[in-house]
Amino acid sequence: MDIYSFGMCALEMAVLEIQSNGEKVSEDNIIRAVHSLEDLNMKDFIEQCLSVAPEKRPSAHNLLFHRVLFEVHSLKLLAAHCFLNTPYIAQDTLLEEKTKRIDALGVFASVPRKAHARIIWRYSQVSSMELDKFLEDIRNGLFPLMNFTDCRPQIFPRGLPQSQEDLHVTKTPTPEPMEVETRKIIQMNCNLERKEDRARWHLTLYLKLEDKMHRHLSCDLLPDESCESLASELVQYGFISQEDRQKMALFLEEAFHKQGASLH
Repeated sequence: MDIYSFGMCALEMAVLEIQSNGEKVSEDNIIRAVHSLEDLNMKDFIEQCLSVAPEKRPSAHNLLFHRVLFEVHSLKLLAAHCFLNTPYIAQDTLLEEKTKRIDALGVFASVPRKAHARIIWRYSQVSSMELDKFLEDIRNGLFPLMNFTDCRPQIFPRGLPQSQEDLHVTKTPTPEPMEVETRKIIQMNCNLERKEDRARWHLTLYLKLEDKMHRHLSCDLLPDESCESLASELVQYGFISQEDRQKMALFLEEAFHKQGASLH
């Protein structure tokens, strides 16, 4: 991203008189326009972007934390994102069931006060339709959390073993198509820890994709699992590309070898 051009765009929007109409703007006009800004935060923001020395200009990431752009999200928005990121709320049907089971007269928040009665908020004070729409909007990406990322690991679903009787009685539904990951992994690290029962391993993967996106995954390994099957499962759920499947399997084999353990 061209930080200088971004700063010039911000200056043109803040000071209408400097609009060039396609002509070159002189350095003196730029300096006068910056000094004419009354908002000190905006002035500092633009001055940093228009620094003569390119190495002194902030990066796009650093600009996000400037007082002009940084936004402290409302508790309502943070709580909604936390609610939707809960593993058992991942499906639409579970979300609908969870919101419909709420007791309308139940208290969801209260503030104790010494000299006055406690302030309470009940679920009946919140419109369920508005709440459902708000959660749906967030799920569709309308209100993203800016300037920071969730540090909790993303937990990918694991299949539970079925008994032979269940397999005969239950018809296996046709699985829905998963999104296919095409970005390649440029860096990966992992952490292996024994579970409390000492019979299973807990795996945490840290992946960096070619577009600089970071992916943090976590799961418990089943006793009959292999590194090949785990890598194939990561491809199936769209966490890694098919081209990285063999590389991931070899990486996991090496990680277990260093721990002095192995998968079946």
